[in-house]
Amino acid sequence: MIINTPDPADYWTCLIRRGMLHSETESIEHWTLAPEQGLTLGIQGVHEAVIILAGQAEIEGRKLETGFVVLAPAQDRATLRAVTETILLGIRTYPETVTNNLPPRVPELPESERAI
Repeated sequence: MIINTPDPADYWTCLIRRGMLHSETESIEHWTLAPEQGLTLGIQGVHEAVIILAGQAEIEGRKLETGFVVLAPAQDRATLRAVTETILLGIRTYPETVTNNLPPRVPELPESERAI
C-alpha cells in the first residue's frame, strides 16, 4: 500500500493506492484545479466519486460547490471543470466486471471477527 500526503506544489497527489488483488479500491486522490482546468471522468475504466472539498466547479452545465459529490460510473465520460480554484478528493473503485474475477482476499477473516 502506498500512502502519501498532498503535495502543495502539484495539482494532483495520489494519497492511497492498493494492489488490485487485495481491494476493490484503485486509489484515493487529491486534486487542486486552477480556474478553467478540467478533470475528465470515465476514461480510466473505474467508478469514480469526486467530493468537492473547496471551490466551485461545473459538470454538464450543473454548478457544483463545496460539499457536492459527483458519482461517475465506469465508462460514463464527463469533464468536471473548475470555476474557481477547486480542491477535490477522488475515490476510484473497480467495476463489478473486474472484482468478480479477482481471487479471494488474503487473509480473509471469518465473519464473526469482522467488526470495527
